[in-house]
Amino acid sequence: MIVFALTLSCSKNLNSFTTNNRNYLTAKLTFMRKFRSLSLLLLSIAFIAVNCTKEGPEGPAGATGAQGPAGPNGSTGPAGPAGPTGPAGIQGPTGPAGTANVIYSPWFTLTGWSDTVISYYGTNSTRSIRTAPGITSAITATGVVLSYVTPLEYGINNSIQVPWTLRNPLGGNNIWKFDFIPQPGKIIYYLADLSSGIIPSNQAMSAQVRYIIIPGGVAGGRGTVGEKMVDIKGHLFSESQLKGMSYSQVCSLINIPQ
Repeated sequence: MIVFALTLSCSKNLNSFTTNNRNYLTAKLTFMRKFRSLSLLLLSIAFIAVNCTKEGPEGPAGATGAQGPAGPNGSTGPAGPAGPTGPAGIQGPTGPAGTANVIYSPWFTLTGWSDTVISYYGTNSTRSIRTAPGITSAITATGVVLSYVTPLEYGINNSIQVPWTLRNPLGGNNIWKFDFIPQPGKIIYYLADLSSGIIPSNQAMSAQVRYIIIPGGVAGGRGTVGEKMVDIKGHLFSESQLKGMSYSQVCSLINIPQ
């Protein structure tokens, strides 16, 4: 009886110990599962965060795509209204006063040379006629005609007023003269030998030549000393005064290009 009671008591204690031990193991297993799940979740979050924040190297540029079709042309819109007229500009300075009705030719080369006799000088000469419509009867009576030559073939590169005397370029000591005679509608240029009175046949002046026509500006056409007088910029100049000036001085006085 005592033995049975002891045995029953031991059996109850063993069952109680076994039950408690089973509950402990169950609780431990549950905790381990939750801890493992939580660890995996935290590891996943850390992996995602690292992958999202770390930027890899830039890849190579892709190939250029094909050209797309051109779009339709738009229509031109209507012209806008004209704007208002702007204010007038500032008045420019007054230019230098010129000489009214002055006529000047370009530089040219004389052609058509032929033998002739200049009766005024009584010499046989060679001459070339240049058309000059600006020379009228009034010009020959009251105006002044100037002419210039630039004889580069004689080694002279400046402009010389005609008449021009020179030593015979063909050799010898004879003195030649290059001169001109203004007539209505033309100018006769001639070359004469002042030493012998005879110029070699078919001689020619191949230098560049130009003329300037200055109309008379004084009533009667002549000054008190019998010379032609012209009015240039309000000042009177005699023919001899103009012929005494250099080419550049004359061009500056009457305001023409050289």
